[in-house]
Amino acid sequence: MLSNFRLHSEADINLVTSPRYRGLLTGTLAAINDPKVTLAFKVLYEDLGPVRVAGDLIFSKLEQELAKSKGSSGAMNVKALGRDDSCVVAARKIFDAVDADASGTVSSQELLDSDLLRSLGQCTECTCGKEGSCESVMRFMDEIDKTHPEGELHFDEFLLASHMLYEGDASKSLFGGDNSAEELVDEMLNGREGEIGQEKVDRYSKRFDAMCDEFDSWDSDDSSSKAQSSNPRLALVLEGCFAGSRNPPVVDALKILYVDFRPLRMAGDLIFKLMRKLAVG
Repeated sequence: MLSNFRLHSEADINLVTSPRYRGLLTGTLAAINDPKVTLAFKVLYEDLGPVRVAGDLIFSKLEQELAKSKGSSGAMNVKALGRDDSCVVAARKIFDAVDADASGTVSSQELLDSDLLRSLGQCTECTCGKEGSCESVMRFMDEIDKTHPEGELHFDEFLLASHMLYEGDASKSLFGGDNSAEELVDEMLNGREGEIGQEKVDRYSKRFDAMCDEFDSWDSDDSSSKAQSSNPRLALVLEGCFAGSRNPPVVDALKILYVDFRPLRMAGDLIFKLMRKLAVG
């Protein structure tokens, strides 16, 4: 399972549309490249049934999301234009920064507010004051918004725009079986606030942050030695947890799972209690 996942590139992940899936994929890729985190997951996967069942389900869904992204128009654009992974990663960072409401698309107002065109040398003589209609923004949207002509830019269109920016061609643009389990995961990851309510989202987020803060306070040679002498197998999990806690993408991915996925939230609470007992008694 982990070996197959290592075959995916950063570009594959950044072509995934859903920010939540991208967060999980980025964290998973970071985790499997850390031997201590991988070993901790292996122990938990072998010893805890809920982690094993949930892990199989999540990995299966992530693989499906990656397969969809590889067949997307954005992926075809990258291949056709001969762009490398770094181009896709850079374009995704810019796109997400402009997409202020995290909707997955960029509106003309978001483009205007971001000052992206101005920073690229457009709008140098603009007098709109970021209010109302901006001629440069409207020309850009009309030029690029072809694949999904609803007045907002999707990432695949943004990739085309970034290509034209890099090439500097001003003549082309202003830049120059049974699905029930899969549907369940989709519900949890894509419709989070509508399903469990913002109040619970905030509560679980705060609980996760509090556990992380307490966990960081245990990270010492003394805790590791104590755990090793008490339970060598669980000590592997503790060491993996310490390693993962120093890796922001891993922490972000775990938080998504903790907030969105009830079985993993319950497993997370259990693991936290086991690690607390092991580290501090």
